[in-house]
Amino acid sequence: MAIFFSFDGSGVSDSDVRRVIEEQNLYGLINEKEMPFIKSLQIDPEEIKRIMGDFKDRFDTLVVVGMGGSSLGTKAIYNTVTAGEPVSGRKLIFFDNVDPTYIKRSLDSIDWKKTAFAFISKSGRTLETVTLLNIIIKEFQKRKIENPGRQMIFIGDPGNSFEELANRLDSLFFSIPPEIGGRFSVLTSVGLVPAEFIDYNIEELLNGARSAVEDPEPVIHLGVCKYLHYLKNRTVSVIMAYSNYLKEFTEWYAQLWAESLGKDGKGQTPMKAIGTSSQHSVLQLFMDGQDDKVYQFFMIENYPEDISLPEKTEILDFISNKKLSDVMRAEFEGTVKALLSRGRPVVQIRMDELSPLNMGYIFMSYMMATVIIAKLMGVNPYGQPAVEIGKRIAYEKLKSLETG
Repeated sequence: MAIFFSFDGSGVSDSDVRRVIEEQNLYGLINEKEMPFIKSLQIDPEEIKRIMGDFKDRFDTLVVVGMGGSSLGTKAIYNTVTAGEPVSGRKLIFFDNVDPTYIKRSLDSIDWKKTAFAFISKSGRTLETVTLLNIIIKEFQKRKIENPGRQMIFIGDPGNSFEELANRLDSLFFSIPPEIGGRFSVLTSVGLVPAEFIDYNIEELLNGARSAVEDPEPVIHLGVCKYLHYLKNRTVSVIMAYSNYLKEFTEWYAQLWAESLGKDGKGQTPMKAIGTSSQHSVLQLFMDGQDDKVYQFFMIENYPEDISLPEKTEILDFISNKKLSDVMRAEFEGTVKALLSRGRPVVQIRMDELSPLNMGYIFMSYMMATVIIAKLMGVNPYGQPAVEIGKRIAYEKLKSLETG
């Protein structure tokens, strides 16, 4: 594993960061009480492999049915798989919205005999997930498929309605540690089970996460650095990945950062971008707009595949004999240096490759950094009380349709 963090910016020095770390005793936060998701490192990947062995051999597609934290981390993992050589002939499909057209077309297009479904909900009562579960059961019945439970996996808190239904349908059930919240659950069975289905190296994923816990210095520095910029009214947290294969990671990050910190009138709004395409849409704002943002840039140093330009090129002769990766790196360096020239704060995260080890490291790193900045802001990083308001209104609306 090779991941390098660098911190450059306006008005925040290493001595400022050190002072906060010492005054707040932030190393004392690195434990399972303050960060329950660290308990995911106790999970035995071999046990998941053993249970999934016979199951996954029967199918080539797994539909992951889950909302928010029940799917975003898994999508981030799956997104990186396509950056390298495929490890199996299996694929994942995600039902993380209840768009009727998308769901109908997807259900009509799959091979039902070769497709399995993983229903993921900590409570076992998530409205969208339970809605789709009932639709899929109805589709099994319509197609007269016997024993549909043998094509289903349920993942949730132990003792919830999903475990009861799994027992009744003779389906697989994997538990989520109750103390680990949904958006912090990517390294539990929520992410590990679908990842194992596609033969992703879940042992290395957990090893990478373990490395972040064993040496938390860069992570603590990240959390404190972003907090000190927050105190300078930099209330937007930009994450810009110079890789198409980290797009879903930025989606995962957005939920983690927004839902954990957006409380009590506080928070730092996440903003997602992809280099180089976003340079042509938002870089003008970054350079000449309000100085209310802190920037995090991800760069992959080694590409599994590359393309060379010809010896003689049209229009721009200086790109002759260059590789496409040379152009990407030049764009990355240009953007970073341009922002620094305007006094904008920049965090660079350089990864040698999109390996399971590295992904485990950055998943754990950002979960830890979230708790650190939440503690410094004085907000509870767990729970999402405001989200529950919309859920209650939706429930009431649906109930009124029954009698209306």
